[in-house]
Amino acid sequence: MQTKVKWFLIIALLIPCWVIGIKYEIDLVVLHATAQFLNNDFTRVYMQNGDLGRYFYGPFSLILIKPLGYLSFPVVKYFWLCLQTVCYFAFGSILTDLYPFLKEKRYFWGWVLIWIIAINPIHNNYQSNNIQLMLATLLVLAEKLTRSSSSSKQILGGILVTFTAGIKVFPAFLVLYYFIAKNNATRKGILLGGLIVIASPFLFLGPDKALFLYQGFFSNLITYSAENSLTKINDILCLPSLLARIGWSSKAINICVLIISALFYLWVYLSRLSFKQGRTEYHLLAMAWALSVLLNPSTRPHYFIFYIPAFCSILEVIYSNSYSKVLTWGLIFSTLLIAFTAEGVVGKQWNEWLEHANFPTYGMVLLCLVLTVAVLATQNSRDNQRVLTN
Repeated sequence: MQTKVKWFLIIALLIPCWVIGIKYEIDLVVLHATAQFLNNDFTRVYMQNGDLGRYFYGPFSLILIKPLGYLSFPVVKYFWLCLQTVCYFAFGSILTDLYPFLKEKRYFWGWVLIWIIAINPIHNNYQSNNIQLMLATLLVLAEKLTRSSSSSKQILGGILVTFTAGIKVFPAFLVLYYFIAKNNATRKGILLGGLIVIASPFLFLGPDKALFLYQGFFSNLITYSAENSLTKINDILCLPSLLARIGWSSKAINICVLIISALFYLWVYLSRLSFKQGRTEYHLLAMAWALSVLLNPSTRPHYFIFYIPAFCSILEVIYSNSYSKVLTWGLIFSTLLIAFTAEGVVGKQWNEWLEHANFPTYGMVLLCLVLTVAVLATQNSRDNQRVLTN
């Protein structure tokens, strides 16, 4: 019966995503136009192109989207919808491999909670035609590969992690995590992936064109805030936007982000020797996913899919440690602040007010704090193996 209910909920989420994916044409318009510019007039790729705005993905992404420039927009749109759907199923399948308790009948309501949390970011990815679901799928696949006993698969996992950062900047936070936390085979993959990401535009597009595109890319990065103000755009939801809205200076925000990042990486470095026992590595990886978007100054609701592993880790720790009031209430409040402030729940007007008042971001900060407590509580305990092995 529970299996039937799960499939019903999976399809119940997918159908409106298809409908809204067909109806809206947002980021895909920019991506398709960029692919056409690359084939017809590459000097326009990183320029301000009227209502299209600017392109902020890395030059490596241009190699991947180049073929789309030869296709009509309707063909690209339905190809994109199919690709998102493949990633929708792949992400869910691999996530349950990484968190096996989600497959067990006795933890059905935990699975339902994760489904509820996933509704808004997945819906937003279809609506905005964005790539966060695709990046998340590549990253869970990479994690699965790095946990293989095969060194070639571990190398491939490292390559995939680096590819995500080559496409979009913020997963670079995860690349550094993997370099610190993983073994030599994965590090080789990261270095090889980095070489591919950097060199491929020169090989496929030519040295002069690639150099011009790299210059345009870096120019767009350093001027990103011109169209994406942390204080004026309500749906930019991250720690930098929260701090900017309460009056912090850019310098103070950058220092805060650097300190949090440094402390996290130090924690990972000091914990790496214990990764062969228990589930500490999974939970710290979930923290890396969460911090990659909490600290990223361009995070919007479709990025929230990167918080899902954090919710999974907290649930797993709650189940494996026979109930914890602190973790449970923290999970409840962070869920309410993140998932139940969405436009589909409270309406457009209230959603905009709640976003401007940083309510979802407070939920993200609370989520990271609760996950920190969960990891510290179980780091030296074998209890955190129980959900995995039962």
